[in-house]
This record gives sequence, C-alpha cells and structure tokens, in this order.
Amino acid sequence: MLKINFLGDSITEGALATCEENTYVSLVGKMTNSIVRNYGIGGSRIAESLVPSEDPRWDRYFGSRVDEMNHDADLVFVFGGTNDFGHHVVEFGKPGDKTPKTFYGGVDYLVNKLLDHYKKEQIVFIVPLYRIEEFNEEFEIPLSKYREVLVEIVKSYGIKILDIKDIIGKPFDNPLIGDGLHPTDLGHRKIAELICDYISKIKTK
Repeated sequence: MLKINFLGDSITEGALATCEENTYVSLVGKMTNSIVRNYGIGGSRIAESLVPSEDPRWDRYFGSRVDEMNHDADLVFVFGGTNDFGHHVVEFGKPGDKTPKTFYGGVDYLVNKLLDHYKKEQIVFIVPLYRIEEFNEEFEIPLSKYREVLVEIVKSYGIKILDIKDIIGKPFDNPLIGDGLHPTDLGHRKIAELICDYISKIKTK
C-alpha cells in the first residue's frame, strides 16, 4: 500500500473543509487506497518569521518539521509558500541563501532537509494557489515572484513541480475557493483529483 506524506499549511491541514474526510489529504488517501499522513499546520511558512507570531505554531517553518515526519513514505507532497507572501513577516532574501532566515534560503533548506530522508524522485512541490491579496498592487514583492523562486530552486535539484493554480482558478466568484484563499469542499476534492491524476501518471512510468 502506498504511503504518502503531505507537508503544508492551512490548506493541507484542512481549512474550510466541513470535516476531515473532505480535506484533500483524506480524499487522496481514499481515492488511491493509500496511507496518508497530514503534516499541515495552519499559518506556517517555508521561511522563519522575522518576529514571533501570535500563534507559536505558525513559526514552525517547514524545514523544522521534516525530521518529525514518518520517513517510510513513498511520496512526499509539499504545498506551501502562500503565507511567506501573505503574512509580511518573512525576509525574501536573494539567490544563494542557504538558511531558513529568508524565503530563498528557506526553500533551499527545506529541499535539503527532505533529501536527507527521501530520494528526489519521491518529492513533489505544489505551486501556491492564487489568493485574493496578490491582486492588490500594495505588495513590493508579488506572490508570483515567490512562485518563481520556489519553482527555480526546486527544479535545480531535479525535484518535480505540480502547478494546479490555473485549474483551481482565481478567487473571484469561484466555487472552489471560499474566502479568497482556502478551498471549499469542492476545491479540496478538485485538488485531490489533480494529485491523484499526478500519482497515476507516476505509477505508469
């Protein structure tokens, strides 16, 4: 039986799903008859926060949690980065950063922590979905730039990227998105279907 780990933020934890069974993680388990493990923490980020958050759980950045995961997984999906943009508490950094003190460094650090336990072929990063705040022009660094950095660094290690944002769509009158960011039950199901499609393609190669 396939074992799948999911490392993420509130979307992975299950925000806006009406019950645990309706989260995309649980649905992937059901649809693929796999063992799934949910390592999502709402509010968490890939990089370390510049200042302590109101909820200490938010400061448990992704790389700090990898060692706590079960390492017998066949696949690991990583779905994050939106809070690095949205919370205004992360330094963006620059190419070559290697520590989680910046977003650039946080992605690189996370990839290397994962590679301590898994082969690159087992790891898949999911690109952050659209969120309503990114369509405001007040942000110095747009979410699109965070996506570009994530994809660039992850691909440089030969790790796969799954980009579903355009299929889920923008958060305007979208039945898949309930609050400008988090998926509804329909959105969670659609994410699960897309991940299952991806898994089925991997298994047929």
